[in-house]
Amino acid sequence: MKIVLINYSVTPMMTAIAKRLEELGHQAIIATATGDVEGSRRMADLKIGNSVDRAVHNALAWLSDTHGMHSTRVTASLLDRIIALNPDVVHLAGLNNSFINIPFMAYVLMRCKMPVALSVTEGTIPGTGRKSLIKRDRFRRRTMESTFGAWDLLHLVCNSKHTAERAAEEGLDGHPTYIISTDNTAKAVEQYITLYDNIK
Repeated sequence: MKIVLINYSVTPMMTAIAKRLEELGHQAIIATATGDVEGSRRMADLKIGNSVDRAVHNALAWLSDTHGMHSTRVTASLLDRIIALNPDVVHLAGLNNSFINIPFMAYVLMRCKMPVALSVTEGTIPGTGRKSLIKRDRFRRRTMESTFGAWDLLHLVCNSKHTAERAAEEGLDGHPTYIISTDNTAKAVEQYITLYDNIK
């Protein structure tokens, strides 16, 4: 298997998944905006944009309540590299930071028929929990609902049943949903690998 793991920064869970995949003879490619984090011991294989891209995205999003709806050029560049890699599964390990354009990414991955696993916790449900100068709750919610509602081959991974319920309330319902607790890293890693194998 070839798995692309995407997040704002490298996390210990992503590092553990990548290490286990490689032990099993699979390929793991990590794509992040900020590179390494303390304790991960692994650098990103693919860099997503730069600090200027993120600053512009955050500024526009803060002004207009459109987090996750900018960075089109950065997202297009990432998607070009993903398509060239032709992975079996794309794992979006976190989408709560403003570093990619979620609707654009969804559109391209749908067109390419790539299976996608999206991991969420209660505090990282896309389209929620972000501050803005101009509140446009209805617009943001409708955009996210239509994006996720149309996203076929999307598999939602929640860290608890409560998170799954909250995600459904926020418009992420209608997709196969799995509960993988992150309390036990080794167990969670094995569950993720089984999930990849089942959805590829």
